[in-house]
Amino acid sequence: MAASKFHCGKQTIATHSHFDATCAKISAFYFDLDNTLIPTRTGDSKAIRKLADVLESQYQFSKDDAAQSTQNFLKAFRRCPDNSQTSLDSWRTHLWRESLPTRHKHLAEQIYPQWLKLRYRYLAVPADYVQLLLRMRQAGYALALITNGPSNAQWEKVAKLHVRGYFDCVLVSSDLPWEKPHPEIFYAACNFLNVKPQECAMIGDKLETDIMGGHLAQLGLTFWTPLSNSSAAAQSLEDVEYKPHIKLGNLLEMYKYFPRLNAVALPDTPSTSRRRGSHMSPNGQSSSSSGNSSSSSCEPRGSDHGYHNHHHQHQHQQRQWAYRRGVSLPAMDCSNSEAENSCDSFL
Repeated sequence: MAASKFHCGKQTIATHSHFDATCAKISAFYFDLDNTLIPTRTGDSKAIRKLADVLESQYQFSKDDAAQSTQNFLKAFRRCPDNSQTSLDSWRTHLWRESLPTRHKHLAEQIYPQWLKLRYRYLAVPADYVQLLLRMRQAGYALALITNGPSNAQWEKVAKLHVRGYFDCVLVSSDLPWEKPHPEIFYAACNFLNVKPQECAMIGDKLETDIMGGHLAQLGLTFWTPLSNSSAAAQSLEDVEYKPHIKLGNLLEMYKYFPRLNAVALPDTPSTSRRRGSHMSPNGQSSSSSGNSSSSSCEPRGSDHGYHNHHHQHQHQQRQWAYRRGVSLPAMDCSNSEAENSCDSFL
């Protein structure tokens, strides 16, 4: 499926009725995490600027030292956010130590937790996006979170931002033998949610992973949320083979394409069980995922629909893939490079 059936931007959709019919068939939404559901790039930049002020006021850094130290750290962190040989805390503290001037290196252990707190303050899922997820759930859609990146770093985001309870399925590429745009990672979600690819819509910010992957997996629709809404971003589509069906200014435009979301009645606040991180299974039953939740083991069931990868099935006949739900487990032996697959490393 080399080109999209509907072109984004100006109203070049073949027919509104055709598009509406496609939307009506959608029963599951697949969300990217970084720079789609959460503002990773802008949030990290805001956290670093705020921390520079803290370094000046609390630790008596000069303005230049504070700016240089924080920018050095952000550059190093984005280049390599995780190291499989050590813990996240140890690695990030090391990055801070390397980024600070000699006379301030001893402060790395104190500065790191302050940065971490600020980071997740600015990475929080916007309240109106939370409402969108709740409305999607209430309307009966299945939801999956599919993210490329190093396992521990991505699961930390999922846990600290309390997004687990909104999704039926959470897939992190470094836990699996595939990453976006490989269609198998999308088929894994399809199999787990018991939906067909053409009944799913992918929402993400990267043309080369989210949108291309959606087309390769023959999902029903792809929605592109570019980091920039400038004319240059629209211009970049001209030479793209796998074009998004729809370009979104932000996620709230989903209401326009799925108007029944507006009719969903929601309680004043999210339910207690969902705030505590419970999962809703595809059959609508709630299951707790508080504390150290166990991984959900599921085996790709593609034989009925032709989705599964025969090479991996042959290589791993005896293995069930563990799709982690917020618990740090031993990494699986897959070919993913943690640094290269980090969403942050490309920013």
